[in-house]
Amino acid sequence: MSDDKKANRGLGQNQFINESLSLNVFWLRIMKEHSLFLRLGLPCDQQELIERALFFEQAFDRLLDRAQRIQGGNVPVVRALNEESIQLTRELIEYKTRLLLMMLECRLGGFNYPLLIDHIRREAIYFVNHLERLQRGEMINPVTNLLLEEVFWLRIMADHSKFIKHLLDPSERQLVETANVFSEQLDELRFQAEDFQSFLRINPMFVPSLGRFTNDAITAITSLRDFKAQAKDLIARCEIISLIPELLADHVLREAKHSLVILRDCQR
Repeated sequence: MSDDKKANRGLGQNQFINESLSLNVFWLRIMKEHSLFLRLGLPCDQQELIERALFFEQAFDRLLDRAQRIQGGNVPVVRALNEESIQLTRELIEYKTRLLLMMLECRLGGFNYPLLIDHIRREAIYFVNHLERLQRGEMINPVTNLLLEEVFWLRIMADHSKFIKHLLDPSERQLVETANVFSEQLDELRFQAEDFQSFLRINPMFVPSLGRFTNDAITAITSLRDFKAQAKDLIARCEIISLIPELLADHVLREAKHSLVILRDCQR
């Protein structure tokens, strides 16, 4: 069986192409921005690490441009793009892992939280795992997939709330408190999603309480999305005192919007 047929054993050709391009266009931009944020947060005396981050920033930008230019139903071209994305993102994961270990061993300073590096490392692993599954043509049980997405995205959104809380100036008391409330709410929802994973691990099948829970998760992330949108607008108008650049505010808002699309698609 050819590689192209293997890649589409569980997927139709159009689904394979559409999902691959959608993943690449969204996540390649995210990976490029991760590289930028890491570079800007590194100490100025870490030239080798700064240059490596710049390499990734530029490499992901070029790959993103290619992904955006692909048109039509050319499976081999899309498969080749997926492979390049997988390889480059694996290298970025290794780089992020190196930075995280250096920070945990007190060998690297700068302005990146270790949790931030772990957070963006998890996102890179998520991207690679999804591309590799597409390349293999694998299909996942819908309930299993829904819970995997919920656990992942609820943790990502809780992390965002924590980062926002700690990057706001302490004088922004109401906004700090709002971010903290989101952090706690989303953590609790993630723990509940992990409970559902345990319940349904033996025989994954949809149960009515999971539908109710998914609605609760979507409602919470929607509220956080609206908070991020408001914060982004205030940052753009210089009406918030914080260390949050407008690009970072836009970055986390895009991820919230994307997570809602994913969860609603899984819910259908």
